[in-house]
Amino acid sequence: MNKLVISLIFALISVTSAANAMEIHQHMSKDIGDDTPVPKIEIQIFKDPMDGVNVHVEVENYQINAPDMVATDGDFNAEGVLQGHAHVFVNAEKLRRLYGKDIHIPAAALKEGVNQVAVSLNSHRHENWVKGNHDIMSSIFFDLSKDPIVLHNFTSQPLENKHKHH
Repeated sequence: MNKLVISLIFALISVTSAANAMEIHQHMSKDIGDDTPVPKIEIQIFKDPMDGVNVHVEVENYQINAPDMVATDGDFNAEGVLQGHAHVFVNAEKLRRLYGKDIHIPAAALKEGVNQVAVSLNSHRHENWVKGNHDIMSSIFFDLSKDPIVLHNFTSQPLENKHKHH
């Protein structure tokens, strides 16, 4: 890539990350504690053959579920694993909650050029799960007109047991 494109990507990352952080921080934060295994998260994005993109969320040490599927009243499931849901952001705007591992984002929710999808892990009281004042989240920048479409990805807690979704 030439220096101008790289500079533009880093500028977009800085501005969008700051805006995204403001949106993510509209909720209270809750530290997972010292004795809790740190949840790990990574997202992958794939161009949908019909419209928009599909996002796959992979987690470790965490159970994504809907509030009505919670087996216990606390932050942990019956096996002692931290649980909650995820919040999905597109270009720094909260799109929706996520109670599973996959989400379709229609082209109408995207803009021309570079877009960002970020996913944060949240308690069922919508608190942002944090470890050491850092949100547990993953983010990906992409451009549907490029091949490959992914320009940059980031995760606060990388997976240890990686595998390919597609």
